[in-house]
Amino acid sequence: MKIFETFPWAATHEPVFAKDWKFDSFCKRFSDFAGLAQRMRDHLPAGYKHYLLDMMVHDCKPGVKTCGDVRWHFDGDYDGDNKYVLWVKGPNRTEFLEEIPEFSEVPEDRESQNRFLEKTLAGAVVRTAPDQALIGYDSRVPHRGILCKDTGRRVFLRAMATNYIKPKNILREV
Repeated sequence: MKIFETFPWAATHEPVFAKDWKFDSFCKRFSDFAGLAQRMRDHLPAGYKHYLLDMMVHDCKPGVKTCGDVRWHFDGDYDGDNKYVLWVKGPNRTEFLEEIPEFSEVPEDRESQNRFLEKTLAGAVVRTAPDQALIGYDSRVPHRGILCKDTGRRVFLRAMATNYIKPKNILREV
């Protein structure tokens, strides 16, 4: 995990879930986020087929999950070469490890990976993503969402450089 910079953003947005949006389509549909999205894109390396954005804006209440799987996990394929930039505003932010371990072997299927990570990383020192900071990581950096402890609006954006995940422009209310 590398913290690039802090990018404060003050506007609010209605609850929404957007997954695998092409950058230009995202910036047109969610123009309030275009400046932030561009700052995120500036921190991704050149030379990838696809540059995508995910966004989730939702109201947190104690016990609600911040993402589909709140266990330790990898984004994308562990052996893939995806690069990510994450930005989270509000309570209940994503957690990373203080020190990123190197794994000699990782199970291939997602469920086995998550069980392996939960066991291997039990008791590890955890660091919460700073509020409104641009955080860079790749498909080999374990992290986790959390069960909400605090109430409030959470805004999550993740930019991705990938050669194998294709744009889908999925949109739904949360």
